[in-house]
Amino acid sequence: MSIALRISITKHFFASLIFTVIYQSVVAQEVSHQWEIMPYVGVQQSRFDWSIAGNASGTNPNILSELNWKKLRGPNFGLNIKYNITDRLSVKANNAYSSITKGEVEDTDYAGDNRQDAFYFDLLNANKGYLYHGDLQISYQLLRFGQFNINPIVGLAYNQQKFHLLESAGNPLSNGLNSTYEARYKGFEFGTEFVYKTPKFNIGATILSGFYAYSSKANWNLIPDFAKPVSFTHKANSFALSGDINLSVPINKSLGIELDYLINNIKTYSGVDRAYYTSRATEETKFNGANFRKNALQLGLNIGF
Repeated sequence: MSIALRISITKHFFASLIFTVIYQSVVAQEVSHQWEIMPYVGVQQSRFDWSIAGNASGTNPNILSELNWKKLRGPNFGLNIKYNITDRLSVKANNAYSSITKGEVEDTDYAGDNRQDAFYFDLLNANKGYLYHGDLQISYQLLRFGQFNINPIVGLAYNQQKFHLLESAGNPLSNGLNSTYEARYKGFEFGTEFVYKTPKFNIGATILSGFYAYSSKANWNLIPDFAKPVSFTHKANSFALSGDINLSVPINKSLGIELDYLINNIKTYSGVDRAYYTSRATEETKFNGANFRKNALQLGLNIGF
């Protein structure tokens, strides 16, 4: 037998051996359900604020205008889809949509630094808008201590939010007001999931951090000097920290119920505010940043197949 033929046979033997080992490893890790789908409903409460300075240097004054949305409430809907590649490795897509049905917003302008000498204040309705969050995550079971698992997570995330300033019955000057502020966050996230599994229930906790590019646009519909539909924009960078605690109880081999409590905090740092006008050039001032916080309680039905 020639040396070339022996080498060829040897290569095929080792290739077959490696394939067999990998295949047996994957089969050994197979899970009873390759797919898990969980629709859910719940309630959410959130708040959001941002401010700008008087000029691009961040002075004159350091806080010129500030918007503060508070007590934003409404129903929360979502759909999570998980694909278990093995019992250790999985890919998960999360989608959450919240409708804002109640809320209020404070609009304040200042003449002095550090929120001094307010020369304008209004309390307006904000019972309209939405919050959306979507992400694609890869999770790997790195450590297992009996019934306790530790799973690192990495992924991509996208957030979109739309807030309104609406007319108030107590302010006749606000008649016809329907201004909007729409924010987007795009970036990546990483964190860890901790899971304690028993035959009768599972308890999980997740901590995630994220770095996002922040952009927003506003339409101030009652100010004639502002351009429409984009009156001004904001650009900056954001850091997010979120947490989730959940309890899941199986009903049978294919169904389970899950109760989740989630907290999401996003801190947006200083950046650039660009204002667009109908009769003069675009102006830039310092965007002081923004803060968003959301709490949600939700109940889901986990379907495995």
